Amino acid sequence: MHSIQPNLEAGGTIRPYRFVKINTGADNQCLESDANDTMIGVCAGSTRQFDSANHAEDGDHVTLQMGSIVMIEAGASITRGAPLESDADGKATNQTADTTSRRIGGFALESGSSGDIIRMLWQPYFIRHNLS
Repeated sequence: MHSIQPNLEAGGTIRPYRFVKINTGADNQCLESDANDTMIGVCAGSTRQFDSANHAEDGDHVTLQMGSIVMIEAGASITRGAPLESDADGKATNQTADTTSRRIGGFALESGSSGDIIRMLWQPYFIRHNLS
């Protein structure tokens, strides 16, 4: 199986190990995901330069992690095996248990606390609850 790195640039600040989404306002751009956004991947853990805390800033190249096992920053306490979704900052959180349709990025391969970098099985899918 071949992996091709998409040529994407940041449409704003993107921090390391965050879910990213397509910027619908510009071609070939991505942004940090917000809560329940459709995610296209998880950015790499590298920073744009040695004195920066950001992976990319507006106009910079964005590197997505390739493959099915990715590293992601936890936005809250994570339970091993739990389906993960994005919070408002692109961090992983356990799936919200409600009746709203949810966008899932994958499954936690290890437990962690807010701020931890954990392994996740990248397997995006959409849960549509019965609306009748």
